[in-house]
Amino acid sequence: MSPPARAVDNAARGGIGGIDNGTLQYGDGTGQARVSLLVADLALVKQARGLTGTVLADGAPVAAGDEIWFVLYVDNTTTAPAADVRITDALDESAFTYVPGSLARTVVPTASSDAAIWAGAWVPLTDTIGGPDDQGSATDTGGAAGADRIVVGAEPPAPNVTLSVPGSSLAAIRFRVRVN
Repeated sequence: MSPPARAVDNAARGGIGGIDNGTLQYGDGTGQARVSLLVADLALVKQARGLTGTVLADGAPVAAGDEIWFVLYVDNTTTAPAADVRITDALDESAFTYVPGSLARTVVPTASSDAAIWAGAWVPLTDTIGGPDDQGSATDTGGAAGADRIVVGAEPPAPNVTLSVPGSSLAAIRFRVRVN
């Protein structure tokens, strides 16, 4: 679970010919010039799942040629939306091969169970970089042929559509890989 939100206060100060000299209303950083923000760290969770969506235990045996799902998710436990969420997941090409066309996303209520996440309404995402169609892409970093980096949101070098996670929501991305 993510840590609770913490307050951050920012204040604008100013004045003509000097700071806080009374020439600008609220130039001392009080009243309308004081802005309070709530900041929360969103934890990124990565799960390996079987083809039916069952979470695989740590160290679960898989054989070369098996296909599994990876699910990445962030849980926004605050009531405020989390804007411009960016996720990058690098695949080890010696261990996994990305299955083209398997990238999808869903949004479910915060603190959803593993089963509820899997049962979410998954929206397919294209593998190609950028909008206007989706928030994710599968790219090749130039090693072995094939996609080896999953990028979600407007994370360079893949300028996808910005991903925002509504308040009290969990956003998940899934994609399938073949074990090498």
